[in-house]
Amino acid sequence: MSLHNGPPTRPSSTRTSLPEYQCGPEPSRVFKTLPQVAVPPMKANLPSSHFTLGPSSSSPPPETYDSILKSFRSVADLTVTKVVIQDVPPATYEAVVQEGINHENWQAVRVDYNDGVLIVQCPNLGHEILPELFDVMRYAGTSYPKTYHGSKITQGGSTTIPLAAGSKSPDFSLYEVKDSSGQATNGIPTVAFEVGYWEGEKKLALDAGRLICLSKGMIQLVATIDINHMVEKQNNRRRKLESVVWTHWEMDPEYPQIVKSHHTYELNKLLPERDGKVITDTETVQPTPDAYRAVVTFAKIPHWVRAYKSDTYKVFNTVIFWSQYPNIKGLELFPDQGTKSIPILYRHLFRDPDEKDKKSAAFTFQTVDIMATIFGHEDVQREMDAKNNKTQEDMDSIDKQLLARLKRRRSD
Repeated sequence: MSLHNGPPTRPSSTRTSLPEYQCGPEPSRVFKTLPQVAVPPMKANLPSSHFTLGPSSSSPPPETYDSILKSFRSVADLTVTKVVIQDVPPATYEAVVQEGINHENWQAVRVDYNDGVLIVQCPNLGHEILPELFDVMRYAGTSYPKTYHGSKITQGGSTTIPLAAGSKSPDFSLYEVKDSSGQATNGIPTVAFEVGYWEGEKKLALDAGRLICLSKGMIQLVATIDINHMVEKQNNRRRKLESVVWTHWEMDPEYPQIVKSHHTYELNKLLPERDGKVITDTETVQPTPDAYRAVVTFAKIPHWVRAYKSDTYKVFNTVIFWSQYPNIKGLELFPDQGTKSIPILYRHLFRDPDEKDKKSAAFTFQTVDIMATIFGHEDVQREMDAKNNKTQEDMDSIDKQLLARLKRRRSD
């Protein structure tokens, strides 16, 4: 057990070019496999966190092609960071996306289109940890296997994924690309990652449920990374890292199941579950769902699919010990709980692995690498937050320093 005063010390990483930090994070691992739900599926309302704003008599007229295109460009140009547009017809959305593919550069834009609601945003720095984390692993030689039985893995980044209803841009994705031409599965990732820097646990769970259920299980694993902060009131409301929770979501192996004649359902609508029961109460605050189900069609035949939370890893968790001594306000404890890595299995990464490989790790994330990467981004984000809070006098001082530096460079 380590005992520290003040803020937590960064952990070390396997990449030698990163600073060699002193203390490792506190991971813990909980395995939880949900039993098959025995109750017949039923129609249920979605939780309030789900964007299902339908048209009403007071709804504005549908957005035009030109106005939506302008919104995309505003986010891509960083004029604004997020735009939410309601009542967008599917045909209009598809036309805008096609225009982007043909003539625009929107690689940094995240798109979420669901039930007529279009969200276009440019992620903040906290969402961009995955590319750097994979760079760390590649440098250390611990990344995913390059080839496996005629398949190779390609990084898809945040490429927008078409779903049974709408589309979604994850924060990062991995694609299995088979050598054989014409493979329809090549266009859908096997693994997707969602990072929650502001969104919270419920939004991450909903994103995971959508990606798995509405891809009809083509996305075999969604890893959500929930980065939580506390606000230090005594330190100019500075945000301080509090915990990092890494969760795996998968397709329930007991599904798909064909829809029975007596079942009531809405096609492509997610139903949240908790402890094996569909959540129907939308009037009171409910706990975060641990599973989602939906009806999708396979060759025009409706089937139930189900995504469930399969593993949860507490990558980092600060425990505060309050001392009776007045000169010691608080100490942060880091008990070593033993979990050092998070495995991604062959059955997650590849669609048809050998039976003997299915439960074996294709590669693993080291928790020290995860935390070193997050801490590095925290430093930059902290500077960005501080810049937003600076006075005009502070900004003028920074400009004068910049001007002096540029003049020195010119004279050299």
